[in-house]
Amino acid sequence: MYKYNFEQNTQHRIEILELNDEKCKFSFEGDLSIANAIRRVMIAEVPVMAIHFVDIIENTSPLSDEFLAQRLGLIPLVSSAADSKMYDWEADADSIDDQKTKVVFTLRQKNLNDAPLEITSQHLEPEFGQVGEMAIRPVRMFSPINGKEVGIPITRLGKNQSVHVRCHALKGFGKMHAKWSPINIATFRHEAEINMDQTQLQSLSLSEKNAIRNSCPMNVFAMDANQDLIVNAIEKCVFCEECIRSAESMKKPRLIKMQHKKNKYIFTVESAGQLKAAEIVQKALIVLRKKVDEISQDLNFAQQQQQI
Repeated sequence: MYKYNFEQNTQHRIEILELNDEKCKFSFEGDLSIANAIRRVMIAEVPVMAIHFVDIIENTSPLSDEFLAQRLGLIPLVSSAADSKMYDWEADADSIDDQKTKVVFTLRQKNLNDAPLEITSQHLEPEFGQVGEMAIRPVRMFSPINGKEVGIPITRLGKNQSVHVRCHALKGFGKMHAKWSPINIATFRHEAEINMDQTQLQSLSLSEKNAIRNSCPMNVFAMDANQDLIVNAIEKCVFCEECIRSAESMKKPRLIKMQHKKNKYIFTVESAGQLKAAEIVQKALIVLRKKVDEISQDLNFAQQQQQI
C-alpha cells in the first residue's frame, strides 16, 4: 500500500486541528497545486460502494420504478472494506464470484395495516450475510431528538402496497457519479497572518482591547494573564476584517495588519458517512501518490525510449 511520507519533504506538512468521525480540519503547508490536487482527489477519486443496479421485482409504492431506484442509489453505504472489492470492469463476469465485485441487498416489505408504513434503509438486508462494523451496509443514522437509530427514508406504503427489489452495490468513485463521492464538504483556504503594532497596542485601554477581541465573530483573539490582546486561534480567521474596522473606529488604522500566509492552507473535510473523515484524507493521499508514481514511471520509460 502506498504511503505519503511528509517527513521526506520539509516543504509539505500537515497539522491536525480538529478530528472526529464526521469532520477533519487540518493545516497544510506546501504548494497550492498540491493542496488543490488533494481536494479534487478527495471529492472525485476515493473509492466507495453505492447501489448501482436495482432489480424491480414488485413495486406498488407511490414512487415510480426510476424514482425508487434513484433514492436507493443515493443511500450512503459504509465503505471501509471497499478496497477488498474489485471494480466491475476489472472482473471477468464468466469466471469471478459476484461477492468479489458487489454486495447485494434485498428490500421486501408489504403494508397490511391501515396506517402508512415508512420504508427506510434499515429494511435493506444483505444477501451475503455480512456482519460487524466493517460490513458494507447502509450508514447508521440517529434521531437528534431521542438519539434512537433511524433509517434513511425511501418511501411510504399505504395499505396493501408492497415493494420487492434487489439492489446491487458496486465500487466506484465520484468522477463516475456523485453517489460515489464520500464528501459532503472539502474546502481549503489560506491561513491568515495577523501582526499587531505593539506601540499602538500598549496605548489601548482594557475596554478597547476587549472591544477588538469581541469584534471578531470567530474568537481569534484572547486576553492573556497580563490583560494584553493576543492572537489565540489564527486558524479560525476568515478574513472578515472586523478587528481592523474596530481598530479604525478607535483611530488606530495601523494597529492590525492582516495578510495571507504563503503556501499555508486550512482544509475542512466533512464525510457523507461512507468513510471516516480521516480515512478520506488518507486514501486521497494514497491515490495521489500512486498517480505521481505512475507519471514518474511513464516519464522514465519515455526517456529510455529516446536514448535507444
